[in-house]
Amino acid sequence: MPEGCSNRLIVLGGRRTLRTFQNSDWLAVVAGRHAESLEFARTRFACQFETSENPLPALRRLSRSHPGLLFLLDYETDGLKGLAKAKAGRLVHHQIRY
Repeated sequence: MPEGCSNRLIVLGGRRTLRTFQNSDWLAVVAGRHAESLEFARTRFACQFETSENPLPALRRLSRSHPGLLFLLDYETDGLKGLAKAKAGRLVHHQIRY
């Protein structure tokens, strides 16, 4: 995957579990930068950030660390658009080139 990946992450789960995730150092786990929060709801958190590497291995690690949450990641880089869903270390991933 080329350098410079734009990511949009949505995290769904219970209120306490989601709050624990939000208070963790999740951005460092994904090696993200320039994070901007988009939504803070009781059971939903959304943000966008950039990474310089493929975000999928980090997404899998995050989902293993927070098995009670569902992670949805929409990412885009030079000519590549992807969508991934992760829960408890299991990852389903689709991508297209354009």
